[in-house]
Amino acid sequence: MDASKDLQKFDFTEEVIQHFRENRIIPVDFYNKNGQILIHKKDMATGDDINRLQKFEKQGIYFLLSEIGKINPGSGRRGYGGDPSFDRLINPDLTVNLTKGATELLQEIKRYPLTGAQVRDVGKSIDSILEDFKSSPNMETGLVNILEVMSNVGAPIDSEVLTKRTVITMAMKVRTAKAFTKADMDVKKAEQMNLMMASYLADIGYTQMKMPTHADLKSEELDYIKNHPIISYLMIANIPELDDSVKSIVLNHHRPHKGEGLNNNYPQTKPLVQKLQGYREKYKDDYRKNTLVNDIQKQVRGILSNALSHDDIGMLSIAGEFASLTTAQPWRGPMEAVKALKLILNNSFFAYNEKTLKDFYDHVGLSLSENRPFLKTGDYVIVASQDSNRKVFFEICVIRESYKNSIRPMLERIGTIRPNFANNGKLRISGFDKASLNLDRRRAIFNLERNADPRRIIYLVDPELDAEFFGFLDKKAREFLAPKSPQTDSEESVKTPAE
Repeated sequence: MDASKDLQKFDFTEEVIQHFRENRIIPVDFYNKNGQILIHKKDMATGDDINRLQKFEKQGIYFLLSEIGKINPGSGRRGYGGDPSFDRLINPDLTVNLTKGATELLQEIKRYPLTGAQVRDVGKSIDSILEDFKSSPNMETGLVNILEVMSNVGAPIDSEVLTKRTVITMAMKVRTAKAFTKADMDVKKAEQMNLMMASYLADIGYTQMKMPTHADLKSEELDYIKNHPIISYLMIANIPELDDSVKSIVLNHHRPHKGEGLNNNYPQTKPLVQKLQGYREKYKDDYRKNTLVNDIQKQVRGILSNALSHDDIGMLSIAGEFASLTTAQPWRGPMEAVKALKLILNNSFFAYNEKTLKDFYDHVGLSLSENRPFLKTGDYVIVASQDSNRKVFFEICVIRESYKNSIRPMLERIGTIRPNFANNGKLRISGFDKASLNLDRRRAIFNLERNADPRRIIYLVDPELDAEFFGFLDKKAREFLAPKSPQTDSEESVKTPAE
């Protein structure tokens, strides 16, 4: 059976798997990407049956799109959480208390070391917000209205960013949680609390630094700022009340790009390990620093073996970028949510892997922007893909069908183009070489949502962000694009050009 054209990838959300467990069912047949059955549907399914289903998560498992309604009663077209809700999920009182506590703590640790008692107080504050968020019946679909809540608080910049980052990270972690049995709920909550704690403490190193307050930073200023993850880590590494994972995420929270090639991770692995080993040598004979010395050894092993919490690091990093962009800075005003979502995507190529982006946009992007989608049918996007020789190709496409804030819509290829790159302390796409535009009359259709296509959207050609290039591309596209009915993409007809 060749079911590949009708397959939908299955997402292992907590809600759906718990539904399977509680009702003791596997409601549909599950396939691999080639349409071969891996798991048969089954009534009176045991816990072992469902655990076996979950073992296929990493390699990917699929079901027939026509049977999506059987996965979870009331499920929508994509995902399994229903239509977006306008219910506001973030409790203003608890959030204001968290912000006030952050302001006081950041002032205190400018003069005195962070203590275990302070960490316990932070834990109580983030626990109250976490439990309140999870108690909402619309927790999966409601608005993460953190921007609205923070707009009237009048908090200092560092406290505002800290609070936004912690709340957004919480929402991502909870909404992307994998299914556990009820006996595992305490473990899952501990992971959520640890990530929230890491998000809260990630930038406390700034309290010990003299930060520049202007735009267009010089290279030496950027290098100075890049010291803050290890400073934040050293401020918490000797506190036994903090879990090892909290310390690891704080240390590595600007290392979210998981993959090969150039990236904007910092510090790079070699200098980071060298610095850590230097601090270990410095403090190894000081009994008061035993916790720190032991933790440094664990961190070095984790870094060298790449045994890091990449998903958590990615969540914290992208949530922090959104929090910073939407907060007023000394050199600019706050950015509107939809514009921030666009800018994060356009700066993502050297920053995030696709899973981090997909989790962010699928699970919190829409609800952070009051259910206003930032990708729409008719938008021009640039997608990147890599061949077997690791050569990267860039294609211009137009969105033919899109669902809310999904970054895997149905695309029609217009042609190929070469990007221009810049490095002003961070690698980024600075524009595109218009002379390299090569139009493709085949106009192949790619449905990224329904197939395991290697392409990923890395840039939105937006008139607000890049008016000149948008005007050029729009004119070229209108000259040769004619109306064409969307069709299911066929792997036989889709070939990556090798211009």
